[in-house]
Amino acid sequence: MSVAEAVERYCGQRLFQAGPEVVIVGNPYRRTIGLEDLTDRDFARPVTEAGFLDHRHLVVSRILCNAYESSMILLPEGSVGPVKADFDAFYGDEARRLRDAVWPDLERCSFDFLRDAAKVPPVRTVDELRAWFMAEVDAVGSPADGSGNNPEVTATAPLRGTMLAITQCRHAEEAAALYLFQLGLDALTEASAMARNLGGSYGAEQSELFKIFIDEFGYGVHSAKHSTIFRGLLRSLDLHPDVHAYWNFYLTSSLAGTSYFNHVSENHAGMFRYMGAVTYLEWLFAQGFADMGTMLRTVFGDRVDTRYCDEHAHIDIHHGRMTFEHLLLGFARVHGDAVIPDLVRGVEETKVMMRLGEEDFLAQIRWADNLDAHTSRGVTVDGGETRHLRPDSPFVTRVYDADTALVVGDGEVDVYAWATQRPHRLRRGDALHVPRGRLHGLKAATASATVTAR
Repeated sequence: MSVAEAVERYCGQRLFQAGPEVVIVGNPYRRTIGLEDLTDRDFARPVTEAGFLDHRHLVVSRILCNAYESSMILLPEGSVGPVKADFDAFYGDEARRLRDAVWPDLERCSFDFLRDAAKVPPVRTVDELRAWFMAEVDAVGSPADGSGNNPEVTATAPLRGTMLAITQCRHAEEAAALYLFQLGLDALTEASAMARNLGGSYGAEQSELFKIFIDEFGYGVHSAKHSTIFRGLLRSLDLHPDVHAYWNFYLTSSLAGTSYFNHVSENHAGMFRYMGAVTYLEWLFAQGFADMGTMLRTVFGDRVDTRYCDEHAHIDIHHGRMTFEHLLLGFARVHGDAVIPDLVRGVEETKVMMRLGEEDFLAQIRWADNLDAHTSRGVTVDGGETRHLRPDSPFVTRVYDADTALVVGDGEVDVYAWATQRPHRLRRGDALHVPRGRLHGLKAATASATVTAR
């Protein structure tokens, strides 16, 4: 059986078929993949950086997310009774067999490009590693002194980059919510990738990682668990706290970025890459979450619960020190030249994934924030692929591999470029310009509608 055939059978499972819902509440097992919209089904060919946002990679990244999470325990917040059949199917023998048939090939498809995209410098000694890492974090605005101590986080630092861009959107609340959805992809199952690295026996470093893990889990107090606090953040904004309620709005880069950490954790050959990656992220998190808290308060005012941001801004100062001294340098001291290149590669690969993720998110909010400016009126349909929609038609988000125009022939259509109560309405003769790689979903706003992509 070819990879394409195995993927088709995997995606053909009932749980991965689209329903009419835009947001999926109370069921963490239903995850639309969108294979039916994909023409390029060569999954043996690795993704390139240039093709990172193609629809093929979106499909691959959705499958990999499903595959990794099928080895985690997920239950809905309420009773599992109403969705027990889906629970059984998600964790059942058939799903596992098909998962194992596609998993390794899709990992190569998604991540092999990092071999060339991540430029690994010739760092070989502990002293070189220390100096190189300090220069890396200094370059992104998280400097430290030579002892490896983070500076105090500045809660009033001017916003920049993604956080500033969100506050400058006309629809800043929708943009901020979209950011939270991307974060929730990992935050609602926080530290699950880390948990894959806790077993076995590998010395004092194992105990240091476990200290961070139990911090993430609130030292066994459920109300203090970081994922519980994140749910409080979502609830304060009247957003659904269910795992993957906003599955349809995960960007390709967010799915791939989360899958990367599961990839280097599930396959323990990637352990040292993971340790480098987690050190880099933990070091950046303290200021990053302080900035996020400022952004949320700017956008939503006093009604937002920022305890999740505040907790991370505090605890990740310590986690940054711990991972740097006891994981990054700790493994380098014990194992030396044998592992330092992998530790460095983990940082460099994370930098690539972060850069691609920021570019993807910024492009999405800039487009979604100005859909009216991308809409033309009085356009006639002239060739292309036509879809017939009804209000109960399956809802699935997708991207295009080239700039595309969506032209409404009959009826009216709502465009969802983010999960909003105010989708962009297209009427007969309207054409929406969709740049390549921009995630969107369509829903009929009348009894029937036709949309042509050209």
